[in-house]
Amino acid sequence: MIKFKLTALLAVLVISIIMTGCGGKTTQQKTDNKQSSDEIPAVDTATAVNGDWLIIREMSDPEKLNPIVSNDASATEICSYIYEQLLGQDKITYELIPSLSTLPEVSPDNLTYIFTINKNAKFSDGKPLTAADVVFTLKTIKNPFVDDAALRNYFDMVEKAEMVDNDPYKVKFTLTKPNWRGLYTLAGFQVLPKHILDPGNVTDRFNWDEFKDMKVAQKNPDMQKFADFMNSQEVSREAKYLVGSGPYIFEKWDTGAGVTLVKNPNYWGGGVVTPNYPTKIIFKTIQDNSAALVSAKNKEVDAMYVIKPSDFYKDLENADQFSLLKARPYEPAYTYLAWNQLNPLFQDKTVRLALAHLVDRKTIIDKVMFGDGTPIQSHIFYKNTKLLNADLPEIQYDPEKAKKLLEQAGWKDSDGDGVLDKVINGKKTDFKFTFLSNTNPVRKQILLVIVDALKKVGIQAEVQELEWSVYLDKTKKHEFEATYSAWTSPTTPPDPFQIWHSSQSEGEGSNYISFKNKTSDSLIEAYRNEMDESKRIAMIKQWQKLIYDEQPYTFLWSPRARYIYDKRFKNARWYNIQPSPTYNEWWVPAGSQKYTQNKNN
Repeated sequence: MIKFKLTALLAVLVISIIMTGCGGKTTQQKTDNKQSSDEIPAVDTATAVNGDWLIIREMSDPEKLNPIVSNDASATEICSYIYEQLLGQDKITYELIPSLSTLPEVSPDNLTYIFTINKNAKFSDGKPLTAADVVFTLKTIKNPFVDDAALRNYFDMVEKAEMVDNDPYKVKFTLTKPNWRGLYTLAGFQVLPKHILDPGNVTDRFNWDEFKDMKVAQKNPDMQKFADFMNSQEVSREAKYLVGSGPYIFEKWDTGAGVTLVKNPNYWGGGVVTPNYPTKIIFKTIQDNSAALVSAKNKEVDAMYVIKPSDFYKDLENADQFSLLKARPYEPAYTYLAWNQLNPLFQDKTVRLALAHLVDRKTIIDKVMFGDGTPIQSHIFYKNTKLLNADLPEIQYDPEKAKKLLEQAGWKDSDGDGVLDKVINGKKTDFKFTFLSNTNPVRKQILLVIVDALKKVGIQAEVQELEWSVYLDKTKKHEFEATYSAWTSPTTPPDPFQIWHSSQSEGEGSNYISFKNKTSDSLIEAYRNEMDESKRIAMIKQWQKLIYDEQPYTFLWSPRARYIYDKRFKNARWYNIQPSPTYNEWWVPAGSQKYTQNKNN
C-alpha cells in the first residue's frame, strides 16, 4: 500500500480552488489581542460529553447546498458536515487518511486506483454507501450539463469508474494518462446517495464516452433532463435530497435566517472517525455586523468570524467581560482586485500595472486591517517557500509611476475635465468604472481608499454593493467591470487551471475575469501533466512570473483570521486550513450546557 503525504497550502473566495501553502505546524492564538504560539493545544476530549447547540454567525445564506454545484465558501463549510469523501485529511500533518475508503491500490503505471469502501459506511437514512454511489457521483460531476464547471475540470483526466469483480465495496477509477494530481482528485469529492437522487437508475444508461464530447452528449436528452434536476433549487434546499453519510443531517434552511444541522444519531463513524458532540450546529444569518456583534455579546451567537478589525481590536478589546475568547489563526487565503478583461479599459497590461501602483497596501494593512495582512505578489501562498517565486519584487504604491504608465498606454485628459480619456475603437472613452462588492464594510472601506487614490491620477471609480447571492451571480456571469474579492483553499497541491486557464472563462467557470493567455495555458497544462516534481516547481514559478507581468489581478495581501467564541466550549482547536474551526469537535461540560439537559443524546 502506498502512503501519501501532502504539503500545506493555499487559497478560495467563494468558489473553491486548489493550491499549496506551508506544512507542519498550525497556529493557535492566546485569548488576548497580541500573543500567539506556533502550536495548537493538545486534544481535550478525555472527558468530552455530547449535547448542547453551537450557533455560528454567517453574513449571508449559502448559494446552494448540493455539493456538486455549490461554489461559495459558506456552502462548502456546511456541506462538510453532511457529506464525506473517500479519503480524509489529517488537519495537522496534511496526510491523506482513510475515511469512507482505505488508501487505494495504485497500479504501477498510475492509471488505475482501486478504493475499498468501509462496509460500515452508510447514509443518514441507514442505506449502505457503496461503489454504485461513487460511480453515480462521478457521472454527475462529468455530466457537461450540470452546473459544476469549477469542479468538473479536475476530472478531465478521469476516464471512468466501475465496480470491481461485482464487489459493491470496491470501486476502480481509470485515468486517461498518468497524472500527479490523480489521487487528490479521486480522494476529494463528496459522495452522493444514488438511491435518493437517481431512484430510476437513469444514470446507469449514460455511457462514459458521452461525457467527452458535448455534441455527443446533446444526443442523449436524458443527460440534460437529469442535469436540470441536479441544478434545481429543490435538490439544493430540500431535506429529502440533502442526504449524506456525514456526522450531521440537514434539518432546514430558513431563507434569510440560516441553516440548521442536527446530529446524525446513527453516524457510522460512531464518533471515532469523526466526533459529533453538539446536538445541533446552526449557521445563523445576520447580515449586519453591528447586530452580529451584539448577538455574540448577548450570548445569542456562540462563534463568529469578526469582519471588521476595529470590532475585534477595539470593541472587543476586553472580550472576557462577555465570556468570549479570541482566536487569530493563519488561514491560507489571499485578497485581490480583479479586472474584467472583457472591458476595453483593462485589456492593456500596462494599464493593469499602473492600477497596481495605485494601491497603498502598507497603509491599508496598517490602518484598516490593524496589521493583519502580509503583502503578496502571487497566487501561491506566501509561506509556501517551496513553490513560491520569491523573485517577484513587491509592487510599491507609486502614483507618479502609475501616471507615466497610463500616459504610455495612451491615456490623457484631453478635454481638461479631470478624467483621463482615450480613443478606443474609434470612440472617445473616459476612464470610468465601478467596483462591484458584496455588502462587507471592510471591503467597502478598502475600496474607498483605492477609489480616492485613483481619482488623484484622473481615474473615476465608484463602489456598488450587492447582496451576496446577487454578487456571486453577477461575477459568475461576467457582468461587472472590477471587483475586490478573495480566494481560500483546502490543503491539496496547487493547480491553477480552475482560475486561470482560458477554458474556465466560459460559462460560469472560475476564470470570471476572462483572462486568456496561450503561454499561460500551455504552462498550466504542462504543469498538470508533469510527473517530475522538480520540473513542476520550475514550471509553477515560471507561470507566476507570467501572471505577475500580466497583472490580471492586483494581488493585495494574505490576511489573518479573527474569531470569537463562547468560553463554555472545550477543544476549540484552530487549524491552518479553511475553515479553521471544526465545530463538530467542540464540546461543552455537562454543567455548562445551555440548550440541552440530556448529556449523552
